[in-house]
Amino acid sequence: MDTIKSSLTIIFEPPFYKAVFERSWNSVYEVEQLILGPAEPKTPDIYCLVNTSWKEIDFFANN
Repeated sequence: MDTIKSSLTIIFEPPFYKAVFERSWNSVYEVEQLILGPAEPKTPDIYCLVNTSWKEIDFFANN
């Protein structure tokens, strides 16, 4: 059974906030960055992003 690890980091790179999604399992590491906009995202917005958009995130694999 594979263990999948994932994380979400919100960063501010002027002028935008960005969401950096990372996931890894076995020797595969994948990442995706989404631009959230100029306003600081609120916790409910982040929950919504994760809960409704996770399946649609197009991860980039770096093997």
